[in-house]
Amino acid sequence: MKKNLIIFTISLFCVITANMASAQAPTGKYNSTDYPEDRKAIEAIRTRPDSLQHLNDDYIAVGPEGKISYGLAQWKKGFADNKATFKSVTPVPGMYILRIYNGDAAVSFNVLDVVFTTPKGDISIRVIRTETYIKQNGQWYFVSGQGTRSMSKEEFEATIKN
Repeated sequence: MKKNLIIFTISLFCVITANMASAQAPTGKYNSTDYPEDRKAIEAIRTRPDSLQHLNDDYIAVGPEGKISYGLAQWKKGFADNKATFKSVTPVPGMYILRIYNGDAAVSFNVLDVVFTTPKGDISIRVIRTETYIKQNGQWYFVSGQGTRSMSKEEFEATIKN
């Protein structure tokens, strides 16, 4: 259970601190060039490690194990309680899409290979992230994030058997 909490907390935090790769969306499937200035603004807040990227602490996070955090303070507490830090965060090439709707709402999808340092040793996971952004009063905010830990074929098969 503790390992899952560590994975949840760190996988959410990694989006804030990691530099992300450029989008390589399927050709013609998603518009990845509309709202160029808004795209720049969203990319700028994706890597900010402070609370200013969140809308009035209206952030909701869901970790790979399904734990929900309501607000930035609750999310940060889970991270600190587990004494975990990032060792590395590597975006998977071609696995990032940012879609903007009507210039005031956005959803991103990305895949990250993350290594965490914990008191019990390093943990390596692949995290599939979906994030939601909203624009209010001319400024973009990160309002929700959901991370899903990618399972190997063997892990998936073991889960089905249980």
